[in-house]
Amino acid sequence: MRTHILMAASLLALAACASSSLDIGALQPTAEGEQVTLTGYFDLNGLQFRLYPGATGDEAPCISGALTSLAGVPTPEFTTRQMAFTGHLHRTTDAEAEKIPNPCGGALVMLANQVVVP
Repeated sequence: MRTHILMAASLLALAACASSSLDIGALQPTAEGEQVTLTGYFDLNGLQFRLYPGATGDEAPCISGALTSLAGVPTPEFTTRQMAFTGHLHRTTDAEAEKIPNPCGGALVMLANQVVVP
């Protein structure tokens, strides 16, 4: 019984670690009504953003997204800092993703409704 508890605790710890990093290749669309929080370094241009796993810039893999509003969005001096975006992930072929620019060229885009400092 104690072994099962230790294994369960280890799995929870691993899951917590996995969710804290931005692995663009492992992202999947979110189910209707389900949101995800992605933490990474961002580049913001109006309501559109690019989110990077590291602070390396334009050459790195990224996920494109759009914000539902500018309320609570950090000021420009926060650009390239680490932020947490919460919202929905959509395939670029989904109707919800039609109006979200995709400069990263990925298969998914994010429609975010919240941005916070992690």
